[in-house]
Amino acid sequence: MRTLNTLSGATRRKGLPQRALAACVGLCVGAVAAQAPQADFGERWVAPDETLTLRIDAAQQAQWRQWRVFAGTSDVTALVRLAAPGVLEIRPLATAWAPGQGELTVYDGESWSEIVRLPLKVLTRGGFESSELTPRLSLQGEGRAGERRSDGRPLTPRGEHGDAALAAGMDWKGTRGDTTWEAGFNVVGNSHRGKALRFSAQGARAPKVDLADYRVAIGLGGHKLELGHLSAGNNALLAQGFGSRGVGLQSRLGERFDLTLHALRGSGVVGWDDLSGLDEDRHRVHLLSLGVELVASRPGALRAELSLLDASILPEAAFNAGAVPDAEQSRGLGLRLAGALASGRLSGELLLARSRFNNPFDPTLAVDAELRPVEPVTRNALSASVQWQALKQAEFMGQVLDVALHLKHERAAPLYRTAAAQVAPDQEATRLGLQAAVGGASAQLQAGTRVDNLARVANILRTRTDDGSLALNLPLPAWMGDKDRPSAAWPALAWNLQRTHQRAVNAPDTLNSGIAATHRPDQLSLSRQLTLSWGLGPGSIAYGLTRSSVDNRQVGREQADFHRLAHQGSVNWSFGDKLRLGATLSRGRQLSTETGLVSRTLGGALQVGWQPSDRWSVEASLSHDGADDSRDEARNVNRGAQLQLSRRFGVMGIAKPLAGQVFIRLGYQAQSERSTPFATTSAFRAQWVDAGLSINFF
Repeated sequence: MRTLNTLSGATRRKGLPQRALAACVGLCVGAVAAQAPQADFGERWVAPDETLTLRIDAAQQAQWRQWRVFAGTSDVTALVRLAAPGVLEIRPLATAWAPGQGELTVYDGESWSEIVRLPLKVLTRGGFESSELTPRLSLQGEGRAGERRSDGRPLTPRGEHGDAALAAGMDWKGTRGDTTWEAGFNVVGNSHRGKALRFSAQGARAPKVDLADYRVAIGLGGHKLELGHLSAGNNALLAQGFGSRGVGLQSRLGERFDLTLHALRGSGVVGWDDLSGLDEDRHRVHLLSLGVELVASRPGALRAELSLLDASILPEAAFNAGAVPDAEQSRGLGLRLAGALASGRLSGELLLARSRFNNPFDPTLAVDAELRPVEPVTRNALSASVQWQALKQAEFMGQVLDVALHLKHERAAPLYRTAAAQVAPDQEATRLGLQAAVGGASAQLQAGTRVDNLARVANILRTRTDDGSLALNLPLPAWMGDKDRPSAAWPALAWNLQRTHQRAVNAPDTLNSGIAATHRPDQLSLSRQLTLSWGLGPGSIAYGLTRSSVDNRQVGREQADFHRLAHQGSVNWSFGDKLRLGATLSRGRQLSTETGLVSRTLGGALQVGWQPSDRWSVEASLSHDGADDSRDEARNVNRGAQLQLSRRFGVMGIAKPLAGQVFIRLGYQAQSERSTPFATTSAFRAQWVDAGLSINFF
């Protein structure tokens, strides 16, 4: 400031014009700004313990002790030292630089004017530009503290018991440059072996603490390598969403091509064994997919995918399945074409697949019997669908109108099977859908037909199923109210109609097929439902009416028809923020035309929720359901009640308080049954007490 004042005083004494004075001052200020401290780190990423260097000129070297230096919001002025003429060093001592992207700012200590602001990008201690870790850990304890039943029998197979459960996991993602790392896992456990993850498959040998799933991946540019629990396949006729443990590779080959490779275990797996999923080479699913964007200028305009499948599956059930599987071998080729117009109003998909399937000989299922081997078969399947948004935001009587159409046709040849997708063989189906919306109202129309026995084998039934549905939703409160205030007196109206007709369309010779006319199905089902709902500020009221019928047209069973009428009402109301009430009432009536018997049902339920504070909550419920008939042949009554008191709390943790919850639940159930034709009666009452505790560490 003294230099500028002296200069301006001398200039005035020499009589220089004011414009020259302003130009000189501007040049001086610009020169100072151009000589701001220069950083050696610039745009590069620095280590968390790296010394930062600033280069300054001679004038700044005389003034740097007056500066205040901040790394983000932390004052690091005390860490600044003059390492050499024109070189300032900022060396972290007690703590490292905060990871992530921030700024290093230098201020004038007297005027607090900013001298320079520099980007500061700090790696994590692991050397990553970004690192996101999401841990999960929760412990739960739940059990039955006591129970009693009036007839002396146990209410549950285990009676009084207590179980502890564990759920732990982690998700992590790190990046550095073009490389991305991902990892995650989930572990579950239970003190009761019957609730172990693999109890269905291993019984008493199932570990109580088990690995549910895991996944690790590394990506570099347009390439990614994955290991763990993966999902593969994008062709619904050959392989779609097949999930198991294995390895996968995704790679982009230029701007138009991409390649996906998967090698997965042949069935779902959990646990610590066979971590790769590839220990057994006879129990694998191999899938290769090659995709290409046929219109390079607009990705998604027309895409083609070629899929190759090679699968060999042993007769081994998934860890949570109780079925007895068969050995399978499957090889197939699939093609998928998908395209869409630039506007998005017209899109479509075409799927083609050819699969060779075989059931190899399995001595376990043969049980030493002499069986005729299954011959391998090669069959085709196709699927085509089109979506067309016929009208989009079109004006109709002062309202906005949207109309969309959907058409799908699929066909799978007899005996068509693939090991990596669920496809119904020997069926052909066509489905049409129409959706329209205008002025808040909407309508959905669905219609479809499905036939089987495509080869028209004379001694096998050929059935046809036609179904259709219509759904209307009318916002009467908005239509009958003001522009900004709906009318509470009018209900929102929803009406649904469903119709299904299933029948045989051929007449196999009874002598050769064993199928008589009385065996040929012919049944028409019809259902209509009306729902009215009122929104009344703090609560809502709803009423539903359902009328359905089953018209049996099968020869010899023309009178085996049913007609059903059901009413249901509900009320949900909130009394402030602490108390809420819900009640339902239902009544049903079903008539059997063949027997003339009328079956009746009547039920209701009441739920109350009270939250006196942020930590305490009370939940209570009552229910009553009864059923009888017009001849007093049977009568069933079920009554129940539950009361639960729970409290949320915090437990002191290392970094933050841990969230926990404890509850106690009281239950009551009463049931009575009477059958006049069989002269039997039964009744019992039961009470029980459950309690539980849970703590979430992350």
